[in-house]
Amino acid sequence: MNTLIITAHPSQTSFTRALAETYRENSELEGRQVEILDLYTTELRQDFLRFDKLSDIGKDIVTQAMQEKISWAEELVFVFPVWWADAPAIMKNWIDCNFTTGFAYKYIDGKPTGLLSGKTARIFATSGAPSFVYSLFPVSYRLLWGMLRLKFCGIKTTSIKVFGKIQTMNEEEKKITLGKEMKKIFG
Repeated sequence: MNTLIITAHPSQTSFTRALAETYRENSELEGRQVEILDLYTTELRQDFLRFDKLSDIGKDIVTQAMQEKISWAEELVFVFPVWWADAPAIMKNWIDCNFTTGFAYKYIDGKPTGLLSGKTARIFATSGAPSFVYSLFPVSYRLLWGMLRLKFCGIKTTSIKVFGKIQTMNEEEKKITLGKEMKKIFG
């Protein structure tokens, strides 16, 4: 299985980064091919989406390279901190730039059709607030990420996990938390 981990945190020493690296390590132990795409360090950095004509979106070389990575992956893993109740702007911009019409979805007889079917996704979010807070929002992560973003493109979301109270955990607690989560996923 090919796995693309998309992560967005400016700190290389964050729990978010540790989570992405731990997932990569466990995936590789299972024989998967894995790439981590760190949106803050990639040479394929994308400016915020701008266009004059909708048909211009996705024509640049960086978007084509990103779409090749998405096409290669059978599993997409999104790892990000929760800022202002959602992923950082750089993550949302990555989706805007790369999940374009004609690549990720198209309309047939006025109805959206996902073009990335056969792919799965996992969402890992980190937060200073308690995890349960994110189940209270009127637009939950399951709806926002699972349905409105990923399923719209044909991608099946296999899990969404919010790790809460990260700032209050010490390093040992973070390590234990990571171990428990990876054991649930990889056995």
